[in-house]
Amino acid sequence: MTESLTVLIPAHNEADFIADAVRSALGQTAGPETVLVIADSCTDDTAGIARRLGATVREVSRQSKPESLNIALAEVTTEYVALLDADGYFASDDVLATCLAQMRENGHGGVCMSVTPHSVKGLFQRSRTIEWAAAHRMSRTVESWHGWVAVLSGCAGVYRTEAVREVGGWSTDSLCEDVELALRMNRSGHAAGFVPGAYVCVRDPGSWGVYWRQTHRWAAGWAQALYKHRGLFFRSWGFTKVFGAMLVDSALMAVGYLSLLYHLITGFTHFDTVRWLGWWFLMMLALTLGTATVQIGFRKAVTCYPAYLVVGTMGTLLSLWVMFREWVLGRHLTSWTGRQDRRTVITRMPGDRRRCLTAAGLLGGAVAAAAGSVLRREDLLLAGAGAAAVVLLAPLFHRLLVGAAQAGRPVAGALPAAGPVGPGERAGGTGS
Repeated sequence: MTESLTVLIPAHNEADFIADAVRSALGQTAGPETVLVIADSCTDDTAGIARRLGATVREVSRQSKPESLNIALAEVTTEYVALLDADGYFASDDVLATCLAQMRENGHGGVCMSVTPHSVKGLFQRSRTIEWAAAHRMSRTVESWHGWVAVLSGCAGVYRTEAVREVGGWSTDSLCEDVELALRMNRSGHAAGFVPGAYVCVRDPGSWGVYWRQTHRWAAGWAQALYKHRGLFFRSWGFTKVFGAMLVDSALMAVGYLSLLYHLITGFTHFDTVRWLGWWFLMMLALTLGTATVQIGFRKAVTCYPAYLVVGTMGTLLSLWVMFREWVLGRHLTSWTGRQDRRTVITRMPGDRRRCLTAAGLLGGAVAAAAGSVLRREDLLLAGAGAAAVVLLAPLFHRLLVGAAQAGRPVAGALPAAGPVGPGERAGGTGS
């Protein structure tokens, strides 16, 4: 094996973007030995454009993104392998050289880069600009200090080929193969790293539907990966610090939203712990703006921040709901709508989980109602009684909704069959 580099570009119908991706890879100062485009079930000219630009093309049929990458990984003969989504491009010609230099210096098994949208036009792209800037300037940097980078971003990264093979390649049974890869590398002693000076430009969602599907998958995949590797909380201090902080942050964010709603209703007339958490929430928003300013500049941060307040807040609320659904309700996302006609599939709540939650809800409501009666707190009494009533009526409403949905379904055979349901969304692009 020579000390060289192969760039993998998974793609599915990316004729509009593949040229920029291939050119940016071939134009690197640390020139790759091969730029390999894995064209998955492409019905446009993605493969032809890539070949004409000098890339090697491997055509596959209806694979998930991690499966496509593993097919290509088996053909890699270089010491390093890089990943680039087909709808992204390296922002400068020294990105790979910068990543390789840090990997050699620090012994990382893989590194991710700073991410920024290559177009900032709409509401969702402006929001994602702030999200990316804050995440990479703050989260990835702090994770690096603790020696445990939580995500090897799926849109672009550089890895030691043997390190990826040693951990089994990209996981085909995970919604977020980039999170799973980072966890496996850290567990096996191939530390994951972050290169703040290397940038990759990506195509971000242009509509609410795409934004929600992406956010839904990320939140569910993160929750599933964390639960799968939960034993590391007792075996790795780096894991505990990084993911423990994420859990605390999520919990405080949830309380902050509830606090803010409560005090908007009451007009901030009471000063108590809940109100303090509301101010903490507002302070965190200000910190996000400051962090983004350092990363992308004050003018751009201020311009994009209003979109982030709207879209980012909605995305955070939805992420909190998905985490609750995954961990508490036991309903798991197993497949999602992508560009290969896959359906969104969420498992049903297990019967024993439903019974336990029902019992816990009734007990909590009864205790609250009893406490309200003893303390002569009418609000507490009504809240407890209301909670118990909701728990009792929820199954009835659920059955009515399911029955209505089933009654409205088309007759079997009336529509073309949906595409196969699998663990991967598509071969490349914003699904990463």
